[in-house]
Amino acid sequence: MTLLEPNYIELITKNLGFKAFQVEAVLSMIAEGATVPFIARYRKERTGNLDEVMIRDIIDLQKKEENLYKAKLTAINWIEEQGKMTPELYENIVNAKTLKEVEDIYTPYRLKKKTKAMLAIEKGFQIVADMIKENKPLDVGNEYLHSDDEKRNENIRSLLEKYPLEEIIEWSQEIIAAEIRANAIIRDELREYLLDFGLVISKIKWDKAIEKLNDKTKEEIKKFDIYRDFSVSISRVKPYQTLAMNRWENLGILWVKIEKTEESLNIVKKSFSTWELIPELAEAVKKWFESLFGSLENELRSMMTEIGEDDSIRTFQTNLAALLMTKPDYSKKILAIDPGFRTGCKIVVLDEGGNPVEFSKIFLESQNEAMEKIKKLEAKHNFEIIVIGNWTASNESVELVQKVSSKKIVIVNESWASVYSASKLAAEEFPELDVTDRWTISIGRRYIDPLSELVKVPVSSIGVGMYQHDIAEKKLEEKLANTVEDTVNEVWVNVNVASVYVLNYISGFDKRSAKKVYEKRPYKSRKDLAKVLWAKAYEQAAWFLRVPDSKEKFDNTNIHPEQYELAKYVIENNIRALDFDKNEDALVAIYPDVNKDTVRFIWESYNAIWADPRVNSTHMEVGKKLDIKELKEGDILDGVVRNVLAFGAFVDIWLKNDWLVHISEIADTFVKDPMDFVKVWEKKKVRVVLVDLEKNKVQLSMRGM
Repeated sequence: MTLLEPNYIELITKNLGFKAFQVEAVLSMIAEGATVPFIARYRKERTGNLDEVMIRDIIDLQKKEENLYKAKLTAINWIEEQGKMTPELYENIVNAKTLKEVEDIYTPYRLKKKTKAMLAIEKGFQIVADMIKENKPLDVGNEYLHSDDEKRNENIRSLLEKYPLEEIIEWSQEIIAAEIRANAIIRDELREYLLDFGLVISKIKWDKAIEKLNDKTKEEIKKFDIYRDFSVSISRVKPYQTLAMNRWENLGILWVKIEKTEESLNIVKKSFSTWELIPELAEAVKKWFESLFGSLENELRSMMTEIGEDDSIRTFQTNLAALLMTKPDYSKKILAIDPGFRTGCKIVVLDEGGNPVEFSKIFLESQNEAMEKIKKLEAKHNFEIIVIGNWTASNESVELVQKVSSKKIVIVNESWASVYSASKLAAEEFPELDVTDRWTISIGRRYIDPLSELVKVPVSSIGVGMYQHDIAEKKLEEKLANTVEDTVNEVWVNVNVASVYVLNYISGFDKRSAKKVYEKRPYKSRKDLAKVLWAKAYEQAAWFLRVPDSKEKFDNTNIHPEQYELAKYVIENNIRALDFDKNEDALVAIYPDVNKDTVRFIWESYNAIWADPRVNSTHMEVGKKLDIKELKEGDILDGVVRNVLAFGAFVDIWLKNDWLVHISEIADTFVKDPMDFVKVWEKKKVRVVLVDLEKNKVQLSMRGM
């Protein structure tokens, strides 16, 4: 039996709704070594304007289906080598829709230890199993089994000489259970039933389990009280609810199951010609049902977890992209402060380019001495912005600085600074500095250019996600790396000042080519880059790099060098998209793939020389420190969105904690996804709707703002 490899183009077209030419174009270009940003930007004519997300959907589905095909091939070859392949078994493997289904069929045949069903067949119990499957009352008397077929009786007598009747019946039931378990139709019906009507339930195991948690985890337990006795249909469970239950199950707090009901057992029974099963067959069905239900439970919970993880990653990607798109500011000298109590506050002055000029240190308990140091630094360097990290002693540092300086103060998220400062990368960048100095520099640079600073750290360490620490690190890093790659390539990069870390994310670059380009600076044109890079890397990377000193004006636009001749002709002759048809022959002679969108793109790029898509600043000047005792219902406050999740947004209003704006309070209309209305680090006005001093709790709303 030969398994034919799927037609991936046809399969992807059907599942994703794209046209065949679009899928074929993407897969062929990827096979040729093209990158996603390059295809999305410069091969729109071939893909029919597919964006990065659509292109990656095609790539991911192709990989998934290819892996499924390889798994089926392995299963078929292995079972055939053992001489155990049957037409029904082959059909079940071919029709399997997931890797889990293939694995369930394949596993019994690859085990070194034989299953009970295999042993039962070897012992000759198949003949009795066939009798039971007929669902006719067995003729049993005096510990003897009789049949109308004399040949059967001979075999049965032979078995009874070796085994007790009870054992024969029991082993025969194992054969029946295994046969039913391999029935893909029944499995599919039970799966569909559970997806439509099944319930996932969670209950607390025992309260003493909570006592074993560390203090930090105990603090979080109140957020999960809802799951102590929780029930929701599989079809309606929210992705974050799945991840919440998984977390507390892994900690040994919860017992999480898909509910097993009589109705689900009936799905199996109805596959027989009658609901009245003889006791021996009913017992076999029960054995099978227990086995299959456990297998399907694992499959469905894996599916729920995958959906939860994908949703969590999508949330993280959206928030990360918004954070990376913060407008840079290289024009100001900065005083950066890493606040702290016991070890003091580390300070660094950075010049307009983010380079460290002078380090210092102050202690908050020595107020006069600390203020004097800040005065001297301000007089000496005349910095324009004071940037303070948002961790321990942040508020106290703000209070001290406000007493001695009138300069603008900005709070930045320093959650990734510690990761960067202790990394090998930081040691290479500042080999002469210690960890705390690198940390402080990173805080200041976070204000200057978030993108350039964030590409230096594992993006999963940035706290703008939900349950990211519960997701497989490899999967998370891969998806987030795609976001960083897309964002870096959406923003033009000055090749003569960009760090090697930023260059590493440029389309077509790897660490080696990024380092090579970095070391060969400066460049006077994109043509100079062509002398450093091999042809394919230059083709993929050229647009994404700007060369300020170039005499070729197109070197500082989105226009690719392969389109320069076309662009010159279009601009010199003032050809617009509306003029395409009457100029098509001339344009195609210059650039065969040209269409109206190409012409439109050229004009958009030409009119936006040096334009940076990062136009919004998420930095917000520190306001007056708030005390929860001063708040009252109805107060209107300025805030900054720090995180956006499926159930709402967390907003910083200059209290100690960030406070939740529930999804129901985000807008005056129905909100399905908070990300449609708010973005990470967006400045928003909020209204106080509840102040609970006893619980130290504040509730906020954006409705009517």
